[in-house]
Amino acid sequence: MNEKFYLGTYTKRVSKGVYSVTLNKETDQLESLTLEAAIDNPTYLSYSKSDQLLFAVGKGEEHCGISASNALTSPVEPLASYDDQKAVPCYIRYNEKTGDVLTANYHGGFVELYHYDKEKQSFTFVDKKVHSGSSVHANQTSPHVHYTDYTPDEKWIVVCDLGIDTVFTYKRTEKGLEEVAQYKTKAGSGPRHLAFHPTLPIAYLICELDATVEVLSYDKENGTFTNLDKIALTTEDQQAWGGAIHITRDGRFLYASNRGFDALYTFSVDATNGLLTLVQTIDSYGSVPRDFHLSNDEAYIVVGHQESDNLTLFKRDLETGELTLLQKDFYAPEVVCVVPQ
Repeated sequence: MNEKFYLGTYTKRVSKGVYSVTLNKETDQLESLTLEAAIDNPTYLSYSKSDQLLFAVGKGEEHCGISASNALTSPVEPLASYDDQKAVPCYIRYNEKTGDVLTANYHGGFVELYHYDKEKQSFTFVDKKVHSGSSVHANQTSPHVHYTDYTPDEKWIVVCDLGIDTVFTYKRTEKGLEEVAQYKTKAGSGPRHLAFHPTLPIAYLICELDATVEVLSYDKENGTFTNLDKIALTTEDQQAWGGAIHITRDGRFLYASNRGFDALYTFSVDATNGLLTLVQTIDSYGSVPRDFHLSNDEAYIVVGHQESDNLTLFKRDLETGELTLLQKDFYAPEVVCVVPQ
């Protein structure tokens, strides 16, 4: 059965907005690139399978913000938008149970909370938390919020701030967001994205600026994190520029990308303590693998490249976790986000 992936992009050169691509599982090939929505810089997407909605960040006529579209149509049908920011957010996540929409704004250094009403097809602003401070790296002269999402138990909201080397934990209250904890990474690390283990109280933090993956113990009761291990994705002669991170549903394997070295890393996950062991390092066959994602059956991985305008398709060994190249030359412009339908 074929599977569709949505692609978030920059629109700085040739891209026109949000695209989709089809994975043909009979031929093991990607095909049918389709422009789904003409939006300026829709760099991150969130897809709801149950509600059949596609959420995107982007630039409106006067301001930047977010939008919701009906994913039952192709091209997708616009339903609602909310534009209230000076810079495009870099991350968006829709909570199907609550209707909450979280966004992270890199340039503004803040996290915002909205509510989406499915019946009225409208957004309502709820709260905004602006961070402050700086760190030691040239890209850390101010806060840069890069990720925000609910924890798997949906008790807490976690925010990664690359600019101040901090992972924040917030509580969702009736009024909005209430800070409850902070985890500090090593100065200059640049925490970018988190992936939670499906069964263990463990989270995996990819840091952009030093290209590392931190294994964190996660305390569900108070929303705090403690470092257990820190693994480098580079050697001294390789450029550090961490990208995306994802874990399989069974918790056995974790994947990460390094945009500086143009590579994907496969780790096996210890079933008892969640610690990582490197299994494979493989060329991503493109320039700047900003994002990737597993297919819904987790038998494939699709990698999007920001600078070389191509997608790479890998077959995934379900027992060993290792990747095998299937396709490396599928054209897709300025891809920075890959989301399966």
